[in-house]
Amino acid sequence: MNHTKRKIAVAAGVAMLTTLVACGGDGTDAAGTLSVDRVAELAEGVGKDGADACPVPYDAGKAAGVAEGIEAGAAGAEAGEPMATGEGGRTTDPQSPLAGKAGGIITCSYHVGGEDLTVHTVGTEAGSATNYLLPTAQQAGGMSVEDVKSFGTQASDAKPGDPVASKGGNVVTVRLDSGGKGDVALLLTVGEDDKSALKPDQVLKLARAFAAQAK
Repeated sequence: MNHTKRKIAVAAGVAMLTTLVACGGDGTDAAGTLSVDRVAELAEGVGKDGADACPVPYDAGKAAGVAEGIEAGAAGAEAGEPMATGEGGRTTDPQSPLAGKAGGIITCSYHVGGEDLTVHTVGTEAGSATNYLLPTAQQAGGMSVEDVKSFGTQASDAKPGDPVASKGGNVVTVRLDSGGKGDVALLLTVGEDDKSALKPDQVLKLARAFAAQAK
């Protein structure tokens, strides 16, 4: 390769790197890898009585840093409530959307930007993972029946790593890499009833950052 061709190749490489970074190539919007079996195992370990730490290594501080302009407060739900809860395996609880099905749901609570933020991680061997949390998404996002149906369809069709947001922007789901077996997804809600002090793009960045941390 002569000197001129080498310079062109280097310039092309720099341009490609710049494009990747601009499109999120730094990995902040990549899908984490988490199997259905692992979600079920972690959920069973937490149980409905809860735990003081989320079994999925989410870092709200780092996520908030990626979102820019917001700060993460102490992890946890309301006073006296556990930071994380879970239900997994083939639970027989009739109130659980996973009753009789293999999988798990892990719910972890945080305070970000002065608001309550919840990250639900769900894994199932059958169907769309996000579908199991549509009632939660509907309530948090103040969605109509048609809106939640559309949200669920978009979530099911999305590729791992591609976020799907509610119309109001305070609810975002991201499918994770389940390793080719079943379906695993993250559902992030902030604020309530379609209301949040955070901007939709900030919530989107938070969801992408949390999804990249999942493992």
